[in-house]
Amino acid sequence: MIVHTPSQSLLLRTRNSLAIKSLLPKFKEIDFEGHNIAVRHGLDEVRVLRNLGIAAPPPILHYYGWPGPPDKLPLWHQRETAAFLTLHPRAFCFNEQGTMKTSSALWAADYLMQIGQVRRCLVVCPLSSLNVTWMDEIFAFLMHRRACVVFGSRERRLELLATNCHFYVVNHHGVEILADDLRGRNDIDLVIGDECDVWRNGGTDLYNSIKAVTEKRRVWLMSGTPFPNAPTDAWALTRIVNPNRVPRYFSQWQRQTMLQVSQYKWVPRKDSYEAAYQAAQPAIRFLKKDCLNLPPLTVVKRQAEISEEQKKAYRQMKNQAVLEARTQQISAVNAADKINKLRQVLCGVVKNTATGEYVEIDHTPRLEVLLEAIQHAQAKVIVIVPFKGIIRALEREMSQLHTVAVLNGDVSLGHRTSIITQFKQHMDPHVLLCHPRVMAHSLNLAEADRLIFYAPIYSAGEEQQVRDRIARPGQKNAMTIVRIGAAPLEWEIYRLLDERRITQENILSLYKHEILGIH
Repeated sequence: MIVHTPSQSLLLRTRNSLAIKSLLPKFKEIDFEGHNIAVRHGLDEVRVLRNLGIAAPPPILHYYGWPGPPDKLPLWHQRETAAFLTLHPRAFCFNEQGTMKTSSALWAADYLMQIGQVRRCLVVCPLSSLNVTWMDEIFAFLMHRRACVVFGSRERRLELLATNCHFYVVNHHGVEILADDLRGRNDIDLVIGDECDVWRNGGTDLYNSIKAVTEKRRVWLMSGTPFPNAPTDAWALTRIVNPNRVPRYFSQWQRQTMLQVSQYKWVPRKDSYEAAYQAAQPAIRFLKKDCLNLPPLTVVKRQAEISEEQKKAYRQMKNQAVLEARTQQISAVNAADKINKLRQVLCGVVKNTATGEYVEIDHTPRLEVLLEAIQHAQAKVIVIVPFKGIIRALEREMSQLHTVAVLNGDVSLGHRTSIITQFKQHMDPHVLLCHPRVMAHSLNLAEADRLIFYAPIYSAGEEQQVRDRIARPGQKNAMTIVRIGAAPLEWEIYRLLDERRITQENILSLYKHEILGIH
């Protein structure tokens, strides 16, 4: 096969010319160095040839200029990812976090705009990624395209959606607000859904809105952590992209991939994750270890002592939970609530149920372990704290030794963007004190080489996403993940995270084992 770039043609040597001629009527018979047929080198032709078993190269690899900064030329896996997306109108991109799939998707979208197959694109992403990831990448790589962030009141969003742009960037919940309006926009030909695991629950309004908006459009769903909790996570996502590859009802898929071992407990069947990947097709996935050369990453544990005040509060709450268990049946939801209260005590706060406010209790031993872990960092530090109630106390205490900035749900989008820019481009702040849900998506924070979990979080997917904030292109230092724990309860949660077994059933089992003493 010869790619004749001046005429944008493929010169083929084939004995099956009748099949090609019947499927691609715009052919030309030739006699050139053993090649006997020429066809146009376009996306449709390449798809047909590949279905015939002919490995025709994607056109983007030969006719696209790959715009962007001279120091950020596309890597081989980015070119392959962009090429794959151009060939598949509805597909998944499961490239691992840090493999620069954002720019790959933008190049693919830009190429489709260049050849007239896409007019406008809707990018749906987490709130934290609107500006610091997608808008920054569009500005860096596609300066010839117009883009805007669709955010604010419904009226403001509609006003922004009416502007003449090539890319509209909206947060996940924004689609729910604008679902009817987006469905009526026939000029939006492509939807890119970033961090698509947010739609893995098919019974929510959030899911129904994105499913409605993506019907009869190109859609590329992207996630570096597909199916973070169980193979059943694949069902709802596949129903968006390629619904015929999974059963119509979730219960059928659950029975195919999970084994029920008790009334409420399901465990993955053997090879069920492979079945999930086979269902969620067409898909592409590159791992960082296969395409990037990053410094080593080490995970270490740090044991913290429990203050006398914490011991007293922990004992009282545990005793209360035991008494309640004697008089009422504890559900998985109630068990998670009880465990959360104990986790808060171990972090250094108690929530006043009457006022909803958090009351600080002595957490000096844990703070000392945290400060020691920060001290050993070679570069900047990110500290992940699962509860808002303790974040401000830690900010006050840590600010005596370090410059600290806080990122949580109370920080506005504009201020959040400003803090991240400051962290990346200036000496201060030295420490980012963050809630995991604010930090879990798309950000490149390679300026930090140490990530500290002040306490365990509940989501295996979120933990992996948070870890990937520092294991990104541009990282120059050996990286360290520090896990702080003080009680067996916390170390058991860390273990469940490692085994990707944070489920309601396992939380209930944890409650019975660690609190009630039932083995």
